[in-house]
Amino acid sequence: MRTDKPSDEPMSLDGITPIPVPSVFSADQDAESAMLNAAQDGMGSEWEDSQAEDPASAPDIEAGGFRLGSHRAESSAVPDNGLSECPPPPAANPSAEEQRSDSESGPTVTVQPHPVLQSLTLLATMALMLLLARYSVPHIVEEIRYAWHRGEMRAENETGVEGLRNVSLDSLSRAYEMVTSAVGPTVVHIDVERSVSEEDRSLQRLLGEDSYTLSDQGSGVVIDEGGYILTNRHVIADGVAISVTLSDGRRLPAALVGSDMPTDLAVLKVDADGLIPIAWGDSDALRVGAPVWAVGSPFGLDRTITFGILSGKHRVVRAGVQHGSSARYQDFMQSDVAVNPGNSGGPLVDARGRLVGINTAIVGDTYQGVSFSIPSNVTRQIYDRIRKTGKVERGWLGVLLSEVPDSMHRGEDLRVRGALISGVTGEDSPAAIAGLDVGDIVLKVDGVRVSDVGHLMRLIANLGHGTLLNLELTRDGEPMSVEVRLKQRPESLDR
Repeated sequence: MRTDKPSDEPMSLDGITPIPVPSVFSADQDAESAMLNAAQDGMGSEWEDSQAEDPASAPDIEAGGFRLGSHRAESSAVPDNGLSECPPPPAANPSAEEQRSDSESGPTVTVQPHPVLQSLTLLATMALMLLLARYSVPHIVEEIRYAWHRGEMRAENETGVEGLRNVSLDSLSRAYEMVTSAVGPTVVHIDVERSVSEEDRSLQRLLGEDSYTLSDQGSGVVIDEGGYILTNRHVIADGVAISVTLSDGRRLPAALVGSDMPTDLAVLKVDADGLIPIAWGDSDALRVGAPVWAVGSPFGLDRTITFGILSGKHRVVRAGVQHGSSARYQDFMQSDVAVNPGNSGGPLVDARGRLVGINTAIVGDTYQGVSFSIPSNVTRQIYDRIRKTGKVERGWLGVLLSEVPDSMHRGEDLRVRGALISGVTGEDSPAAIAGLDVGDIVLKVDGVRVSDVGHLMRLIANLGHGTLLNLELTRDGEPMSVEVRLKQRPESLDR
């Protein structure tokens, strides 16, 4: 007999159709289940109260060979009715084999490194990184600089190639012609009659000549439309008669305004109108490799123009010494422009026809590919002084100078050495009054670094009488600063 109760069969998702589950229990077991349910219904409230007070004290219920308790259901006896047994539930306690494996594996332990060992490892890593940086960083920086330089060279090459494609030879030739047209009218030819020595006069008598003068020639350039002409001092030195031939063919006598032996420059004056002066250029801004033109009268061939490039700057050579000019003071620009006897005193011009130098000297008796000129910035200073006073008054320090040897040089740039004082002239010289001594090395003049002896001489000479200077020098390796008030340079030193 079946009692009505909610079905224990599982339902499908629709909640209507049951899903059949095969039962492992027999019909007798179904009856026993019904009896069990009745018993539970009878003691339900009492059991729930006791369960709430003490779950452990809940009574066990036996039904159909099963013992039901509050915590477990154990099988006391299962009748042998030919049905298969329900498999026992998994054991709550692990097996001995599992316990042994757990005990053998043991708890997981994290090992912390020793602090000292960790610090040593960190220091070793940092030392290795610094060592790698020491040898790799300079190489990387050098490669970057080379790559940057190669990039600049490549850009310059591409710019030059592209520019040459857009330049025609006709326009380049026209540019040369325009330079000649702009400079040619400013250049003059100079003839000089020099007095001869007694020895030369005796030689002329033996040769049956009655002349007691020698003829020489050179070039010059018109600086001012008032008649001022600039040339070399050695062109007109010892001249008893000077004449100038202008570009329009006029031949005029010239008077000497003044000359300066250290720079080998002289200023002449002619009375003429309609003169065309040359424009001043900036020799300091002119870069090595720039195109330059020389105009003059080599071998008496007036208005001859030659072309070249600026090869170097700040050269010190012996030039003009045949007429007493100083070899040490001169600060030359070097070029490969063809210059020959007769070109001296003529202008060196840039691509715009501006004066950037006065052609002065060559190496040897004839042109051998190297020529020298006085920079226009030096020339302009000397010209202004001579035109104003007729002479150039220079400052005087009163020392003898020598080049600084390698053993005494301090610094990374070997081209900037300073100047070594090898002697002090007199007790009343500016150097002696200021306390300068033999062995001092002058490094700076009013903050300007002294590169060598010639540079120091030019700095002092370009300053006037009474100028107060601050000299930075070293004495026995110790730096010191001295104030010096210059005096006027004695004329005897320029002879």
